[in-house]
Amino acid sequence: MLKSIHKTIDEYGTIEVLDDGAKRYLTFGNEHEQSCQIKAQPHIPQHEYSRAIMLSLLFCDAKSICVMGLGGGTLVYSFLNACDEIKIKAVELRADVVRVAHRYFALPKHDERLTVVHSDGLSHIQSNDDNYDLLVADMYHHHGIDETQMQRDFLKSCAKRVTKDGWFVLNYWLDHDLNTEILQQLNHDFECLYMCNSGGGNLIIYAGKSLPNADFLLPKNTKTLAKKLGFSLSYYIKRLKHITAI
Repeated sequence: MLKSIHKTIDEYGTIEVLDDGAKRYLTFGNEHEQSCQIKAQPHIPQHEYSRAIMLSLLFCDAKSICVMGLGGGTLVYSFLNACDEIKIKAVELRADVVRVAHRYFALPKHDERLTVVHSDGLSHIQSNDDNYDLLVADMYHHHGIDETQMQRDFLKSCAKRVTKDGWFVLNYWLDHDLNTEILQQLNHDFECLYMCNSGGGNLIIYAGKSLPNADFLLPKNTKTLAKKLGFSLSYYIKRLKHITAI
């Protein structure tokens, strides 16, 4: 039986944790799950969009990762599990969400590879000079996608923080029409673009400063990553599309 084990309200609304014995869920006061975690396997993301985001590890050899939008921390946890020699920064607007991720979703508190910053994504990106091999925008509120993710200023600022061989990953909700201006801006700032319709209502956009290696989708690479992640990547690779015309 699903029951509420934590509920609080901050200036942005409700933060609630639900538990059915085997799984935990984070919601922001509506029917949409912000995070879902199997407690016995906290490193395996359960949402289709989260698994599609993890495809980004095929595109480059990431040593530095920034995830904007923490939620329950399941995406960050998956990156930590899949990569040994990395530095990960998680940027989260809501302090209570950070506390919930640590207390209820097993996000490590003392892993030297992880830094959690309490800030909104745009301010953080514009106020520091750190560069990342992978920069992931996954900022959502109770009503859906954070509108910041669809603004040109945000996209341009993110492009400046991606290394010369790095990638920017954008989690886009299909309830919104894909604005041509977004693709035009990404096409201007990046060398190549890919998309993956995750099948769960989300479109993941991958924008690279350089082309991926020619063999990045060969089984020797995809199977190795899938083994680390704990789930097959075949479904998402089949849905991956190279955008060649805008």
